[in-house]
Amino acid sequence: MRKVIIPVLICLLTITGCSKRYDEQTITEAKKVATSYIENNYKSVESIKLEEPYRGQMGSLKVDGTVNEIGFSISFNEDLTFKGISTEEKFPERKDECKDTSCEY
Repeated sequence: MRKVIIPVLICLLTITGCSKRYDEQTITEAKKVATSYIENNYKSVESIKLEEPYRGQMGSLKVDGTVNEIGFSISFNEDLTFKGISTEEKFPERKDECKDTSCEY
């Protein structure tokens, strides 16, 4: 019986440990930074829709969403500054002045 309980507990701890919930202030700030980053670094942004922030596999806070109905995932450093973004095909192009380095957001 013990041999079954220990692996089950380990699995439960692993699963629940990866689903860290963030407080409202952190959620609000992450969404604000994500919106600002996209608006200031990409051309032709007509609409931005964001999902709830979550903890990614590597431990950083992430927000998924769409810009003009095209998906993206943005990740943040611990201080909620921009870390990286992955985008789907046909995502809006970066602004010319923001291609080499991110523009102020």
